[in-house]
Amino acid sequence: MNALGQNGTTGGAGGQTVTVDTASEFLDAIAQPGPLVIQVSGAIDLPGPMHDVTSDKTIVGLGSTGRITGGGLNIGLPLDDSITSPPANAVHNVIIRNLTFSGWDDDAINVQMFSHHVWMDHNSFLNTSGVDGALDVKRGSDYVTISWNHSTHDKNMLLGHSDGNAAQDEGRLHVTYHHNFFDGT
Repeated sequence: MNALGQNGTTGGAGGQTVTVDTASEFLDAIAQPGPLVIQVSGAIDLPGPMHDVTSDKTIVGLGSTGRITGGGLNIGLPLDDSITSPPANAVHNVIIRNLTFSGWDDDAINVQMFSHHVWMDHNSFLNTSGVDGALDVKRGSDYVTISWNHSTHDKNMLLGHSDGNAAQDEGRLHVTYHHNFFDGT
């Protein structure tokens, strides 16, 4: 969708491709400025609850081995309820594909603070011990697609922050969910 200065969601297209297999390599890659395709090889155990992803990234699991455990991904700026319109530096153009998420403490993926043009595709969210959601889209995020994912968690996908958050959410939260499998939830 051509909106908010972005024509479609291309992630790290046009950037370098790197393959990561450690938490430090992964965390360094998601923090890099500019377009980057990050291939996750094997299981990566992240420290702490949430880790920020910058704009113009494709994060993709290699084959069936790409796995993120112990922490989650935050696609968005730090929380600030006083911001009621999209800032110029909102995180945008992020693709996350073909990964298995498990053992997160906060959220597996959190899309927030006016992030836009984000696509989560063919991921699995397998968490039986997490206290929070698998995939949250909130606080004015826009143009998000969630497709072909598999979830076995009891708190699958939050859309919108709260009933009192209209200043950020009104006119936004254009989110497409399709062909997701909510398994036993």
